[in-house]
Amino acid sequence: MKFPAVKRHLYHLLPLALAVCGTCQLAAAPTALETLERFKPIQPNVDYDQPTAAQAAQAKIESIRIGDAVGYEVTSANGQTLRQFMDTNGDQSVDRWSYFKSGVEVYRDIDRDFNGRAENFRWLGPAGARWGVDINDDRKIDTWKIISAQEVSREFVEAAKARDSDRFAHLFATDEELARSGFSAEQIESMKKLRDGAVQAFARAASQRIILPVAAEWVHFSGVYGVLPEGTAGRTRDVFVYDNVIAIVEDGASHRQLVVGAMLEVGKAWRLVQLPPALQSPEDSVAASGYFFNSPVVNSGGGGTEAMAGVSEATQKLLGQLEQIDRDLAQAATPARLVELNRDRAGVLTDLISASTSSGERSQWVRQFSDAVSAAVQSGEFPEGVQRLRALAGASAGYSADDRAYVQFRLLTAGYSVALSAPDADFDKVQQKWLSDLSGFVNQYPKSIDAPEALFQLGIAEEFAGNQAGAVKYYEEIVQRYPESSNAAKAEGAKRRLELEGRPLVLVAKTLDGKTLDTRTLEGRVVVVHYWASWSEPSVRDMSVLRDLQVKYGSRIALVGVNVDGDAASATAVVRQNRYAWSHMWSKGGMEGQLANQLGVVSVPMMIVVDASGEVVETGVHSAELGAILTELVK
Repeated sequence: MKFPAVKRHLYHLLPLALAVCGTCQLAAAPTALETLERFKPIQPNVDYDQPTAAQAAQAKIESIRIGDAVGYEVTSANGQTLRQFMDTNGDQSVDRWSYFKSGVEVYRDIDRDFNGRAENFRWLGPAGARWGVDINDDRKIDTWKIISAQEVSREFVEAAKARDSDRFAHLFATDEELARSGFSAEQIESMKKLRDGAVQAFARAASQRIILPVAAEWVHFSGVYGVLPEGTAGRTRDVFVYDNVIAIVEDGASHRQLVVGAMLEVGKAWRLVQLPPALQSPEDSVAASGYFFNSPVVNSGGGGTEAMAGVSEATQKLLGQLEQIDRDLAQAATPARLVELNRDRAGVLTDLISASTSSGERSQWVRQFSDAVSAAVQSGEFPEGVQRLRALAGASAGYSADDRAYVQFRLLTAGYSVALSAPDADFDKVQQKWLSDLSGFVNQYPKSIDAPEALFQLGIAEEFAGNQAGAVKYYEEIVQRYPESSNAAKAEGAKRRLELEGRPLVLVAKTLDGKTLDTRTLEGRVVVVHYWASWSEPSVRDMSVLRDLQVKYGSRIALVGVNVDGDAASATAVVRQNRYAWSHMWSKGGMEGQLANQLGVVSVPMMIVVDASGEVVETGVHSAELGAILTELVK
């Protein structure tokens, strides 16, 4: 279809779209100004570009084609996209309304059943990852297909402000979602009772009092993230959870901490597990310990808004400073500015530690300081952070053993990163000291939450040094001593991988194109299993080698890709662009997902060769040696 034809077709669909929105039909296409005035997002509080009358008068409207979809686009005078309205199915009606901020799409309304009314609502790009669905056609979200843990905490704040019981209830998992969550039947029944009780309690509170003032605004999220491994406590899969979630809200010049509690991930959506401790009465509060990890939290916030306001004026001021620094960090453009802001952030966090009025509150800020400074050091944005961590460790004599260990491990990690990046670094000496530090840490703090990670790093080091027996010893120790840790599943998989030679390898998973692949069906051919990711250039380069080998050996070999991208779309784009013809397995979770953990994959590329009888010949094969191995095996 030539562009003029598209344009005539486009103007035919414009009146239909406007009629859907409840406006009169137009004899001619609307102007850009009329379009900007008429079309608004269905969901409230969307942050998108809204030009002034003068700016809107200079905007332009033009027909566009994106793939098979046709529609029209409104742009500002300087050419920046403001709106897009598309017909994706060729029925001459708009079914996707997109809104932009600074040229980036941040929200869209979608009519997926093509009945003239949008029932899917998506926040995109910097606006988040939410995807809500209206089931009963009342323009309110009845369920979330996608929502992050941070956004759940924000939705809780909005529901509390509005005293909206339905909005609150939609943040919990349904019976169907709980059934496929991976928990045991007993645990699922317990969570159903918690959910039903929470919804009822919220409804009672909403009918009796103001839960949060309307002026309150969500500003910050924190929580303890981890994985509950498959095969423990009756679980049928790894379950990713947050515990002790805290939302900080701002009400004017003051800040409040709301303990939101536990969350679990089901599919691509996070769900509340319990009545947020911030809404519980003191005698009923369970905020003294986490739901999943049984670790202390800060300030239960029970008893409604009065108890939740228990943050001193000095702390409120510091929280405001921290919030501003976080905003500035997101926009910092130069290395010098990043160092300056990280220095300021460390200073504010140090002041928050000093201003803490309880050991629990101090623990929160000690850990935030340790995480933030260590991360900044490792990214190269705060080299002096090692000294700041060392100072905190020196002042931690009065802290709990858990907090001392927390600081020490992040100090070790940051110091190792700096030592490796030194221009004159002696890698062998740096590595030797790192392993000695890790071993000493485990001996000194065997109950630390970081002890399994320290053991895992020791296992990786032994593996890369070629000492498989030593690596297996460390991996096995993790599984036996720390079965509930987030490292246990991967350690168990790594041990399994190192003991694979001479044994059969069975992988069963969905592929990128939605089919199920079972490697047992490939018996009779030599199989090369290639773990890769789109973000790993060496692993993507390996696929050119694999394609050449496929051409050389034909049906005598079979290639199986195992992609560990967090996003299947990135992997699919690589495969399609390069026309790699073999199947590629994929599961959610990326490097922490089921496929990566099954064999404890810690880096890519990683290749395994299986002979025609189905037994593993070699693991950890480099692409440069693959041709010689196949020559020996393919007869």
